[in-house]
Amino acid sequence: MGARTWLVEHGLHSEPDVYLGHGYVGLCLRAWPGASGAPLQLAVEWALLTWRLDDVLDSELREAAPLDVGGFVGRLVDMVEGSEPVTPEDHPAVRALADLVERTREVMPGDWWGRYRKHLVAWVEAAHGKLVGFVQPGRVPTLREYMVIRPPDGGMVLAAMWTELAQQVVTPDWNSPLVQSLLAAFSACGYLANDLAAGSGDTFTALDALARTEGLPPDAAREKVREQLHAEERRFWWLRCALREYSDEARPSIARDGLIEDTARFAMHLDAFRHALREWTAASSRYVPAAREGREAVAHRLRRTVVGRHQETDGG
Repeated sequence: MGARTWLVEHGLHSEPDVYLGHGYVGLCLRAWPGASGAPLQLAVEWALLTWRLDDVLDSELREAAPLDVGGFVGRLVDMVEGSEPVTPEDHPAVRALADLVERTREVMPGDWWGRYRKHLVAWVEAAHGKLVGFVQPGRVPTLREYMVIRPPDGGMVLAAMWTELAQQVVTPDWNSPLVQSLLAAFSACGYLANDLAAGSGDTFTALDALARTEGLPPDAAREKVREQLHAEERRFWWLRCALREYSDEARPSIARDGLIEDTARFAMHLDAFRHALREWTAASSRYVPAAREGREAVAHRLRRTVVGRHQETDGG
C-alpha cells in the first residue's frame, strides 16, 4: 500500500496530495537508504501520522475547548496502551493510530514496543501540555519551561525508533549512557533546527524562550540558538565516533569481517536521518520560505536521491 492510499483509506487529510507535497516520503527514503518492504512502509506511515497529529494538536485544536482537547488526547493514549477498542466515532487520526499500533506490534520485539509505547505517550502528553499551557493562551515559555516540554515534543526519539524499524537494526544498548547521550544530541539537533525554521506565529521555540529568559533581541537570540545547534551537532559526531570505537574494540572479529555491531550501525543510521532531516527542513514547503537558504538546490538533490524508490511508498 502506498502512502497516499494509506492517507486516503484513513481519511487523514482532506487534500492528501497537498500534504504529501511537503516531501515527507522523500525525507524518509533519503533518511533510510537500503530499507524496503513492510518495515519501511510502517516507518513511513508512523512519520506521516506523527506530523499529521502535530498539525492537529498544534493548529487545528488551537481554538478547541479543553474538554475536546483532553478527549482527543485521551483517545490517542487509549490506542497506544491498547486499553480501549477503536470506534467509528473516533477521529481519523485515532483510527489510523490503532491500525499502526496493531501492525507494528506484529513485527517488532516486545521490548522495543515497550519503550516505543512509553516515548509515544510522552510525545502526546508533551504536545498536549504545549497546546493548553502555551499555544492556546498565547504564552511564551521561559527557557526552563521550554526545556521540560520541547525534547519529548520534538519527536526525535520517536524518529530514532522509526529508524530501528525501517532499517531493522534494534540497538541492544538503548539504555546505556553513551546511547542515551547520543539520543539527546540527536533530539536537540532536530528540534533546534526546527525552531530556527519556524514561522513568526510559532512562539514556543528556543528563540522565544531565550529572548524572554535572557532579555535578548531577536537577532541575538537566533544567533545563540544557531551556536547551540552547532554544539549539539559536534556532540553527536563525537558520540557517534565513540560508539564506532566501542564496536571495533568489543567485536574485533566482526569488524574484521566488514560487519558493524548493531549499536554502531544504529548510530550510523541516525546520522543519515539527521542529515536528511536538515536538508528537508531547509527545502520543505512545510516551513516559511524566508527562513531557508538554497531551497531549490536542496529540493532538487532530495528529488534526485529518491528516484527509483518513490513509487514503492508514495504510489496509489
